[in-house]
Amino acid sequence: MALALLSSVGDESRGRFVLDFINLWETRSQRLMNALSSHDFDDADVVLLSIRSSSTMLGAWSLEAIAGMVHAAVKRGDLPGSVSHLARLREVGEQTCQELFALLETLRPAQPATGVSRAS
Repeated sequence: MALALLSSVGDESRGRFVLDFINLWETRSQRLMNALSSHDFDDADVVLLSIRSSSTMLGAWSLEAIAGMVHAAVKRGDLPGSVSHLARLREVGEQTCQELFALLETLRPAQPATGVSRAS
């Protein structure tokens, strides 16, 4: 996965954006499933716009593409078409979150040693 947002190290706001994306993934995913189960295409549209835009900002192209397929079906009012991609959307979303978290861990600066050594 290309992670365009994280291509340069050191910007704290990027890290916060990524953590927000990770922390909101389950909420967004659940909200989308709830919207589709209640045939609320307007709410599904809002959730998918959020997923797609944040995925684009992250460079998470696979997630954006699958969300785009679900979004196209939502825009057509095609419930079976929307639901047919949900399992894959959730799977790729969870993988994306795992990859983002792992990447954040590698970019985190090394913590200074906590022990104090004294010279004799």
